Amino acid sequence: MNKEYTVTRSLSPLLGAVACLIVMIAVGLLAPAAQAAEEAWHGIDARQEMPDVLLGPWKADIAASHYTDPPPRKALRFFSYTEGGKVLVSFMTLNAKGQFSSGHWSASVDGTPGIEYHSQGGSIPFNVVYFTKVDDYDYHLVVKRNGKVEITADYSLSKDGRTLSYRYGDNVIVYHRWNMMD
Repeated sequence: MNKEYTVTRSLSPLLGAVACLIVMIAVGLLAPAAQAAEEAWHGIDARQEMPDVLLGPWKADIAASHYTDPPPRKALRFFSYTEGGKVLVSFMTLNAKGQFSSGHWSASVDGTPGIEYHSQGGSIPFNVVYFTKVDDYDYHLVVKRNGKVEITADYSLSKDGRTLSYRYGDNVIVYHRWNMMD
């Protein structure tokens, strides 16, 4: 009998067992999330803490905004909800040089730390965010990287729900409701 065949044949049951173990671990890790989705929610839900008018797509009005660096060509922000009663914020920017960046973060509105993923970091958590409700129209955001504060920002939603201002440092970005048609 060929030596190569013998080694491969003896490894086949071992490889099969390892593959089976990997599948069992994956299923075991996903099972709590699936079970949670089937159970009634018992925590504080961001929907109880934020106005519905904040949800959805927002597009930066570059002309109405003030940037300390060259302004981007486009900037978009999307507000939604995610697991655990958290707010989910996704963003995309096309900078002045034509480079695209994107990311998302989710956090509770009580300042509990949340994780931000950014295209610069790939699948590795990029920042830790702390999102706090000030009142129904104002929210405070602190962004840390490696334990150091990178950004302290404030979101302000207009009373009519048509304008969202995002302020950090000397930057003021004015967003308007976006119908996703332009």
